[in-house]
Amino acid sequence: MKVKKLIPALLWGTAILVITGLPGNYIPKADGFWELFSPDKIVHLSMFAPFAWLLVRGFVQNGTNIKKGILFASLIGIVYALLTELMQFYIIPGRNGNIYDAIADILGVIIGLYLFYRFKKN
Repeated sequence: MKVKKLIPALLWGTAILVITGLPGNYIPKADGFWELFSPDKIVHLSMFAPFAWLLVRGFVQNGTNIKKGILFASLIGIVYALLTELMQFYIIPGRNGNIYDAIADILGVIIGLYLFYRFKKN
């Protein structure tokens, strides 16, 4: 496998790590159920959808068939999403990873993979 094809995904993943690793909480959060609809969730979606897109694109460009590429990218994307939330919860001062952010991250992964599949099919 040529790592060169995965460089965009690795760079985007690094950007996600830097952004989620910043100390402090600059975005006000809603509580409970309403947190699902806060603008913060759009940020999570917009970070993880391109990440998943770039991952699957890298796998497919390396010769992996699209179904396996989607499987690999979904596993990596979901694990990465969960790890960034755990990092925020346990390690980063002033940050609190939570289940609603993890759900938004995972939805971003799913959206990115879905869009890749739809565009690749056409």
